[in-house]
Amino acid sequence: MVENNWIIIEPTEVKNAVELFDVDWMALAAGNEDAFNAMTISWGQMGELWSKRVITVYVRDSRYTKEFMDTNDHFTVSAFPKTYKKALGYIGSHSGRDGDKLAAAGLHTEFTPNGNPTFKEANLCIECSTIYKYRIDINNMAEDVRHIYDDGDIHTVYVGEIINVLERQ
Repeated sequence: MVENNWIIIEPTEVKNAVELFDVDWMALAAGNEDAFNAMTISWGQMGELWSKRVITVYVRDSRYTKEFMDTNDHFTVSAFPKTYKKALGYIGSHSGRDGDKLAAAGLHTEFTPNGNPTFKEANLCIECSTIYKYRIDINNMAEDVRHIYDDGDIHTVYVGEIINVLERQ
C-alpha cells in the first residue's frame, strides 16, 4: 500500500487500453513538484515492446506539456471516473501556459512516491520512464491520414516503460 489509498497492481490487471484511451480519455502529466503540466490524451497504446511493458503517448509540438515531456525522464498517465470527463475536456482544450487550468477544472495534483504528478481524483495512475521518443515523419505516413498534420503541428511519440501501476481503493 502506498499513500492516499493507492495500491500497486500489475500492468496486466489494467482494463482494456482501447477503452481507457479512446472512450474514457486519460490525463498525461510530466514534471515535478516545482513545475509540471498535464493534458488530456485519447491517443495511446499499452502493451509490450523490447521485452518491456510500455505505454505509448503522443504530444503535439504546440502543447505546453511537451516541454515537460522533453525535460523529464518520467511521466504518468491517469484514468478517472466517468464523472470527470468534463474536467478532462477542459484540460485538453486549455493551456497551462495561460493559467492554472487544473484548478479551473476542479482537479488536484498529488505526487507518486517517485515524485511524478498524478491527481487526487484519478482512480488509476500508470507511472512510466521514457525509453524512446521520436517526432513523426509525415513522409512515412499513409496518404489518407497525412491531412491530420495539414497545420504543421506534428506529434512526438513517447514510449514509456511502465514502472508502477497504482489503483485507488
